[in-house]
Amino acid sequence: MQKKLPNVKRYGMEGSEAIAVLLDQVIYEGAQHGIVDVVAGLSHRGRISLLASMFGYPKDELLRKLRGGSEFPDDSPWTGDMIVDLAKPAAIRYDDLDATVNIDVLWNACHLDSGTPVAMGKSRVKDINIARAKKNKGHTIGDHVLSLSLHGDSSFAGQGIVAESLAMSGLAHFTNGGTVHIVNNNQVGYTTPASHTRVTRYASDIAKFADIPIIHVNGEHPEELARAAHLAVAYRQKFRKDIVIDVWTFRKRGHNEMDEPSFTQPAMYNAINKRVSAPAKFEEKLIASGHMTKEAADTVKREWLTSLNEAFTASETCAAKEPTRALRWRMLGSSTNYPVEKTTGVSIDTLYEVGVKSVAPGESKVHPRIERFHIKPRLRRLQDGHAVDWATAEALAFGTLLKEGYNVRLSGQDVGRGTFSQRHAMFVCQESEKVYVPLNHMDDGQTAQSSGQQQQQGKLEVVNSSLCEEAVVGFEYGVAVEDPFTLTIWEAQFGDFYNNSQTIVDGYIASGETKWGQQNGLVMLLPHGFDGGGPDHSSCRIERHLMLSNDPVDQHPVALPNIYVAYPSTPAQFFHLMRRQVKRNFRKPLIVAGPKTLLRLASATSLLSEMGPGTRFKPVLDDPSISNPRAVKRVMLVSGKLYYDLAKLKSEHPLGQHAAVVRIEELSPFPREELYSVLSQYTNASDFVWVQEEPRNSGAYSFAAPRVKQLLPEHAELRYVGRSEHAATCSGIETQQAAEHAELTCCAFEGLRGLVADLVIDNISIQHDQHQSLDEPVASVISAGASHRWANCQIYAAQSSDQ
Repeated sequence: MQKKLPNVKRYGMEGSEAIAVLLDQVIYEGAQHGIVDVVAGLSHRGRISLLASMFGYPKDELLRKLRGGSEFPDDSPWTGDMIVDLAKPAAIRYDDLDATVNIDVLWNACHLDSGTPVAMGKSRVKDINIARAKKNKGHTIGDHVLSLSLHGDSSFAGQGIVAESLAMSGLAHFTNGGTVHIVNNNQVGYTTPASHTRVTRYASDIAKFADIPIIHVNGEHPEELARAAHLAVAYRQKFRKDIVIDVWTFRKRGHNEMDEPSFTQPAMYNAINKRVSAPAKFEEKLIASGHMTKEAADTVKREWLTSLNEAFTASETCAAKEPTRALRWRMLGSSTNYPVEKTTGVSIDTLYEVGVKSVAPGESKVHPRIERFHIKPRLRRLQDGHAVDWATAEALAFGTLLKEGYNVRLSGQDVGRGTFSQRHAMFVCQESEKVYVPLNHMDDGQTAQSSGQQQQQGKLEVVNSSLCEEAVVGFEYGVAVEDPFTLTIWEAQFGDFYNNSQTIVDGYIASGETKWGQQNGLVMLLPHGFDGGGPDHSSCRIERHLMLSNDPVDQHPVALPNIYVAYPSTPAQFFHLMRRQVKRNFRKPLIVAGPKTLLRLASATSLLSEMGPGTRFKPVLDDPSISNPRAVKRVMLVSGKLYYDLAKLKSEHPLGQHAAVVRIEELSPFPREELYSVLSQYTNASDFVWVQEEPRNSGAYSFAAPRVKQLLPEHAELRYVGRSEHAATCSGIETQQAAEHAELTCCAFEGLRGLVADLVIDNISIQHDQHQSLDEPVASVISAGASHRWANCQIYAAQSSDQ
């Protein structure tokens, strides 16, 4: 390739070619221990060579990509990725073992080592699912699947996600039976010498803090690499822990083939240029020992070179093939077209049953405060038929999915109890400290139904994670892409904390399907709201997630966007969001701006009937207090918890009936049709306002405004009411934040009297012939024949207002 494509950056393996021997031997050793699947997270360096020589990636397709073509068919909707991020599933056959090992090569983003936790999560769930399919009751995590990660020396020492991943590798709910980490230690990072990339002697020393053993081996001796592989896999199988193989090699060329390494490492490259390559040295050794003749060696090289030349010629006309999708994903459909949403409601009897069992402590002795403030209130609400709170609706969503056979994995810091002590998905016995998860015991004590009639209940995995975000979110992404039938949720303590996982959000969650065609249904629950928490405890940065959405601005979308972003305001809406996520026949990531104060707000509750049969999530909620839409002069658009403050002020305002507070519950995809249907009722409205508590340069306003304006009547404008631009999320002074909140909510109602007066004046002439008295209520003087300006709207103009 250096001869044919000298100007292409391929990040070759020259100098560390023997790592291919190490990888092959690790997989071979694993096969001897019963490993049937390997999840391989490869680094940039050497990826192309390994894909072609070991993992069966069609060489003509690789060369097509190197020459500027796509790794997907020409009519594919996927945009592709860099050559050093390619992946395709493979299988390696070992005839002497009569074994075939499936190789799941991961797509990975370019952020160094970001694929490490993804491989961990994917391999753990893959192993568990294989054991379930085999009904292997004596299963130990790691029996069937081996996680294999290839690293560079500088990134292994320097990237924080490596330390995070190693730290959680042995934790409950995160262990995958041990990952074999291979460090390609070429002793230089880009152009930076090892002395400037770490303070330790070895690049692999970071693993010592997690008590992970390290094998150091010379990369110029393939036999030693094979012995290292044997030792590493034996250790992993015995102790089910991570192990590191630190391979000392060199880099023949620069960071890429366009670099001149002697600019910065002249002495090192003076020595490297005099060295014979490892393959050439090993060939000489084999010939000298009589294990191979020179003619046989020449034949092997000639045949390989011939296959490359043939592939190079074929690459001009070859058609790339779509990667084979895993069986579980083939059970689902395409995520490109807008779906016909099905109902996600559940029978009232089932909801009641799940609600009661969600707080049944079994034999666990619960804390008296949990008994008083959590268990008894939930039971009382259910028994009295009252509306339920947010935590109850969440438990109902999880429990009903479990009864239908789905699994739920809820991960994050303090998720068992909940950041705001609202969830209590698990009870800790006050005497033994044993953990009891009530929703996993809903079928306890029930008489088994006849064979084949009972749906096997799924499992709720409550995962109190380590105190990190990036690696944990990467792990959960790996879970989500491996098993689409598990509702995989990561919850931040506060929404702001997701910032530390931004690289995973950008490189995998938001763009993975667009680049690789790889769907994922990960849910990110991000508590959000300005309630006195101050900067870094108030905002999940809705604007950042919306910036990642490819929902079009200027036309009605035909294809679904890459991510869903929702800011629900009721427990029932959240219930339907969670169930919808796995009841669809496709998967999209879901970002939820979750509640904080709404968790205990008396008015933020929902009746079981709102989650009953025939119900579903509603992207837009109209103002329930409006009895006469023609009386409305101002329409306020809002998302999330601010609705309740505006609704309260509206109920107290003497002209409140002339203002409608409309909730946009789902921001991406933007609900154009649903919002138009609501707005077009208000034929006399002349003032449209977007109200938000976030600063103007934050929140949903910038995303929503251009989309809303397309739905408004001709000549109508969308005004902004909210905080002005601010560099920080919000003020850290509680009194200042409260004053700002009071000002913006009051500002939302300013000028309403003048609008109502204009409405009366506009209709005097229409009502004059009927001698209408102006002493009558304003709403009654509005003519049914008032100007229907919505007929001029360009979008959805053909639709009726009652649609």
